[in-house]
Amino acid sequence: LIPPVVAAALLILLPPTAAFVTPAARSMVSGCSRNSATSTPSSSSSSLDDAVVASSDEYTIGILGDLHIDPRKMDDYIIGRSHFLSIFDEAKSGEKQRGVALISLGDLGEPKNCEHNPDNDSELFAGTTACHELAAEYLAGFDGVPYEIVGGNHDLEGLHEFDTDEANLDMYLKAHRKGSPQFCREVARKTLLVGMGPTIFRNATYISHEVAIDREQISWFENLLRTHPAEDGWKIFVFTHAPCIGSGLRILQENQVVDGCCWLNQNDDELRTKFIKLVRQHRCIKAWFSGHFHLGQDYQDSITLPTIDSVDDGPTFPSRGSCVFAQTSVMRSETSKDGRQQSRLMRGNQDGFEICTVDHQKGGQVRVDASITLREKTTS
Repeated sequence: LIPPVVAAALLILLPPTAAFVTPAARSMVSGCSRNSATSTPSSSSSSLDDAVVASSDEYTIGILGDLHIDPRKMDDYIIGRSHFLSIFDEAKSGEKQRGVALISLGDLGEPKNCEHNPDNDSELFAGTTACHELAAEYLAGFDGVPYEIVGGNHDLEGLHEFDTDEANLDMYLKAHRKGSPQFCREVARKTLLVGMGPTIFRNATYISHEVAIDREQISWFENLLRTHPAEDGWKIFVFTHAPCIGSGLRILQENQVVDGCCWLNQNDDELRTKFIKLVRQHRCIKAWFSGHFHLGQDYQDSITLPTIDSVDDGPTFPSRGSCVFAQTSVMRSETSKDGRQQSRLMRGNQDGFEICTVDHQKGGQVRVDASITLREKTTS
């Protein structure tokens, strides 16, 4: 294994040419809620423009990879939560109020029979009502820290319980008190947490386990980026179950790539490169977190850094805009592919942010993996 990457990067904001946005277009950006001391996710029904502006520019975000909860084996989850409770307690203490939030990157249940249904000994736990209700109870138990969630490729896998994707998705949304599969939360001043997730499994065009974001969510995302540009001081952190093509993160070549479920919308010729193009176009996107691979955070390509500015008008490489991409590991030992048990932590303010590892095998030890400083480029 390559030693952990510890990088300091300076992001120079190079926003695209400003575009005039009509009030009507701005009002279409829905689903953004203000950070508040509640243990439930946002309903995705309010507009950011109608929300009260967050009172602080400081924030602390816990990010959980694929949980794959097995109700018979909860010890690792309880221990992992205790590690985050001390982090959140520190963030909420003191005179200055920090924005706090917990993000789950999906795949909430174990895709195996977990002896959870006495009437069906072959039913998978993943995607069932029991799965999502247990996951919601767990995620709501971080001492009042609000949680948000994006669906993974196993979260609509309740095949024995539900005949359709629509019915399975409706249950998932209700269990987590979500109004839509996407979310947007203003966790600090001009700092948005944004997530998107798949809405189909049975009706997948290509393969069921592809993490495909539908066009409606992509359109919503594009409009949100247009109406919250970097030149106005906005910082956007994105969360999806799988990474996008172009992120440069470590992947599993032998299964996910070959099976067609490695990257977002991998099998769609038009949409699979859509996300990295948006990253390059919109410098407000500062980081993008994903899980999916069950790999630890100790590899050099567990984090990839943004575009390196050109020298003497030469080419930029790699072309990742102003975005840091970060892979997120898992909490439970039996779900890890390399023995690691780790989660992500992000801490920041108006001047920059840190992406850290929370190591659940070392008592919740926090390791800083990347320190990002933000500054605007001055022009003559």
